[in-house]
Amino acid sequence: MAKVSVNSVRTAGILGILLVSGCAALLPQPQGNNKAVETAVSQPVVADRPARLSPAQAPLPQQAYTSEGDKIAYNAESNPYTSDDSDVPQAARLAFRFASKLMADEQYREARKAFKAMTVDYPTLSGPWVKLGEIADRRDNPQRAEAAYRKAIEVNRSNVNAYMALALFQRRQGDFDGARQTYVDALELWKDFPGAHLNLAILYDLYLNRPELAQPHYEAYDFLTNGNDPKVGNWLVEVRRRTGIETSFIDNPPPSPEVPAESSEPVAADKGAEGGQTDKG
Repeated sequence: MAKVSVNSVRTAGILGILLVSGCAALLPQPQGNNKAVETAVSQPVVADRPARLSPAQAPLPQQAYTSEGDKIAYNAESNPYTSDDSDVPQAARLAFRFASKLMADEQYREARKAFKAMTVDYPTLSGPWVKLGEIADRRDNPQRAEAAYRKAIEVNRSNVNAYMALALFQRRQGDFDGARQTYVDALELWKDFPGAHLNLAILYDLYLNRPELAQPHYEAYDFLTNGNDPKVGNWLVEVRRRTGIETSFIDNPPPSPEVPAESSEPVAADKGAEGGQTDKG
């Protein structure tokens, strides 16, 4: 694969990165595991979080094996934002859909008013803050956009959408180190987040020119999605060519048990005789 074609394909992938980010809905859905309750916190999210991981320490999924060397089925962690079964008020869902429709119709001023009203009526919901960040970003108000994304995380530290939105915003602003740390924060929260792994890999690969750091996260995304994205599979092959690292970061089976070599010496028929001992006392 020619390098220019690989880069162009990966760059095109970035343009539609939200489509492959693995984000859940900004407002919890009304059925099954898609429902979630958002809880308010009084302090910024970083205040009650353990020490941040460095970029090189971003957690990765690991394929486990039995003592016999057989793969153990990997059970990915659930999305913490959608794993709660609590209900969100139906009125909040309707208000969110109405405001989202205004936004889709590019009625940004009215949409902003609607989402802002939701933050007053439903202060424990973080989804409206993410949408307010998107509106501010589209209206070229980066300070307000970043503040809204960070407020969403403050309101609900489990809202993985907010981390993704903030990191993508930081990347567009040229704050690559900030984006990198935000992806790491998201993976610290949910290590099996496919979209965070993919976006972090692209950031390392295209923007920071660190293919050796990109490779583990391309591989993590490929692993978590069961290799169902051929495009990313091709990127992984290409980045391995550049790094020269063929050993998997995810799947490292145990070594095969050594088979004892056959002895070339004849085995005595009566070992007791070898020691000068007989059955007779």
